[in-house]
Amino acid sequence: MDIVMILKRTKKELVKKIITSVIIQGLLLVIPVYWTNSINHATNQEYDKAFRLIIITLILSLLYYLWNYFNQRAWYNYYNKLYLEYTNLVADASVKDITLGEYTNIINNDIDIIGTFIGNLVTRIIQIIEFLIIYMYFLSIDFYIFLATLIVSIFMVIIIIYFGGKIEIQNKDRKDNLDYKTINIHNIYDVLKRNKKIQREDNGFIKSTIKYLESNAKFNLFVNGMIYLVLGFLELCRYGIVIYAIYLVSISKMEIGTVLLIYSYYAKIITNFEVLGTIDAEYQSVKVSVNRLNRIKRKEVTI
Repeated sequence: MDIVMILKRTKKELVKKIITSVIIQGLLLVIPVYWTNSINHATNQEYDKAFRLIIITLILSLLYYLWNYFNQRAWYNYYNKLYLEYTNLVADASVKDITLGEYTNIINNDIDIIGTFIGNLVTRIIQIIEFLIIYMYFLSIDFYIFLATLIVSIFMVIIIIYFGGKIEIQNKDRKDNLDYKTINIHNIYDVLKRNKKIQREDNGFIKSTIKYLESNAKFNLFVNGMIYLVLGFLELCRYGIVIYAIYLVSISKMEIGTVLLIYSYYAKIITNFEVLGTIDAEYQSVKVSVNRLNRIKRKEVTI
């Protein structure tokens, strides 16, 4: 059974997840527009219009939190369905050449990783579409703001892709160390169940735990370091563009509310790039998890 077959079986849950995700991401794009327009009206001493727009902004903000709750419900319904579908894949499986530690971690961790990645994929795709909407808005207000944002974004994507292979290698090493640690957990349990004392010099559990902790820290620090590098460059670009936008305000070519909207939309770009970096790390983890899952299945999983 591949991902297409699983998506067919989870079609109802998927549709609900798409609807709620589109609504909350759309609200995140619309709310700053009403807020900045209220600032523009207040600046022009059009206070009645400003008050009305603030009320609309408040209502939309409350709707955003309400739909966030609906989105969480849709996510868990979708995730649970995906998890059960993948769990059923290993119900009738061959475990030849698979250790108990590997089997335990595949059931407990790898299926969770695959289900979480697919469950989050809907929102991730919509967030990527947001890039295009924001870039088109920047193009509509100033070509140089659009061009600078586009060049920096392309450069950041190249960095993320470059580090992707290294992330996969480190994640595989982390998973292998987790398997080894789990095997030692089972060994310790067997020893303790027989009321025997564990000899410190023969305690492989401590050594395997230390090795896992080191590889886990190395993996996460590497991923976070890459993400922070990308976000740092984007912050530099954001403040540079805000300075340029303020210059446009000073020569009456831009309203102050537009500067606030640029700042808000850049916050969205930064958030989405953080998500993009997370997607890359998650995808490398999913590739490792799918390969591990295929080892105990008669039919291969594809993503």
